[in-house]
Amino acid sequence: LPAETRRLAARYIYHESARLEALSDKLLALLRLTDAPPALCPTSLGALLRRLSHTLPPPGPDTPAVTLDPADGLWVQADGDLLEDLLYNLILNACAATPAEGRVTLTAAPAEAGVTLAVQDTGCGIPPEDLPRLCEPFYMVDKSRARRHGGSGLGLYITKTILDRHGIRHTLANTENGVKFTAFLQ
Repeated sequence: LPAETRRLAARYIYHESARLEALSDKLLALLRLTDAPPALCPTSLGALLRRLSHTLPPPGPDTPAVTLDPADGLWVQADGDLLEDLLYNLILNACAATPAEGRVTLTAAPAEAGVTLAVQDTGCGIPPEDLPRLCEPFYMVDKSRARRHGGSGLGLYITKTILDRHGIRHTLANTENGVKFTAFLQ
């Protein structure tokens, strides 16, 4: 085969391998969630968000800016690794739905008997008829956009499972400027 055809084939194989690896990781994460209940312990949100900031994609020509509240001094009862996965999934989903010139913001604030965490984007919003199905496994609102961003339809399902395992109350709603996810932690 010509060199250019071989390069294209190698690039296709590489990207498909990476996609399948990511899907396998998500399925393994889901299996871990069905085991014993998570061990809840005092977790510093400030430290967790600093760790999370190192794993998020940097802003670029195709990626919106992500702002994380420092959350210094705020603590919750949680499995820190699972809570970090939950926030990572929410932020990546928000980034996928937000244009590059938009913004994704995570805020943390003390609330009555706990802490409120909110992820807000300035993206396209979610059609109201899709909101109830959003956390179903393999469900994707915009399949073409999800595939472009390497989506599998498992991220929000894993997020919902983590929320349920922790007993965390939450809301997901369209706003006039995008979508807002709010969780109420103790």
